[in-house]
Amino acid sequence: MKSRILVSTLASLALLAQLAPVRAGERAAVNRRTGLFEPPVAELRKAAERGDRAELLRAAGRLGPARLTRALADSDRRLVLAVLESIPLLPAGVLLLDQVVPLCTGPDPAIRERALRTAAALLGSDADRLEEWEIPTESTRAACQALATTAANEREPTAARLVALQGLADAASLCAGSLKPAQLLTSRVPEIRRAAVLALPAEPATNDVLLAAARDSDGRVAAAAGARLCARRTKTRAPAAGPALHQLALGEGAAPEDVLDMLPCLLASKDPEDQKAIATLRETGTSAIRDACKAAAANNR
Repeated sequence: MKSRILVSTLASLALLAQLAPVRAGERAAVNRRTGLFEPPVAELRKAAERGDRAELLRAAGRLGPARLTRALADSDRRLVLAVLESIPLLPAGVLLLDQVVPLCTGPDPAIRERALRTAAALLGSDADRLEEWEIPTESTRAACQALATTAANEREPTAARLVALQGLADAASLCAGSLKPAQLLTSRVPEIRRAAVLALPAEPATNDVLLAAARDSDGRVAAAAGARLCARRTKTRAPAAGPALHQLALGEGAAPEDVLDMLPCLLASKDPEDQKAIATLRETGTSAIRDACKAAAANNR
């Protein structure tokens, strides 16, 4: 009997010994050097896993930039992902830009994509915020280059490249010159070509690029180019040029938002083919497209 109790006790002690490091990481502690209370980093991970952004912000604020920096180097990838998600929520999150950038090219695809999202969010924040925290130009330039490198890399997952492209577009003033969207119009991935069309600067110099994109073999890309061409025609009242917009609006794969952007040009056109396209869209388009067509028809009565 005693031997069984002893064996059971030893087994329990061994289990407790295995769990001790985990539980220690879950508990709050007092910094021996500063004497200050330090909440457990596990709170941050748990908040991220629950999708509780309010608690994520509170936990990150309690931890502070120094502990968040250390957590970015932790072996627990879930914690690293949680830290990256929390950084843009913090007013002082821009201070961690230099620590985030190396993770944009790291070996873990999930961490790489999350780091790209974080860097993009920090770059796209209010310019006054970057100036307020005195973020060096070298830091923002390195972040822009990390986004540009990912966007241009055909071996990167499409989702990560799209994140990088959107980040470059949102931080256009900071990242000007890091990557020219027109360079991506030869990508083998249609989603990247379409994103490149959307990221083109609204200036006359890119008109020829848009006209070429409107002849893309993929309907999604061509329709995006058609939508931008229509917006420029409406703004400058320039004569119609390039591919017929009714073909792009009815093309396979055309995004509803791009079709909506082409409607003003189709509605203003006297071309019978454009009017036929309007009739088709009124019957077969999405609810938003049908409503827009009907509203235009009512206004013209």
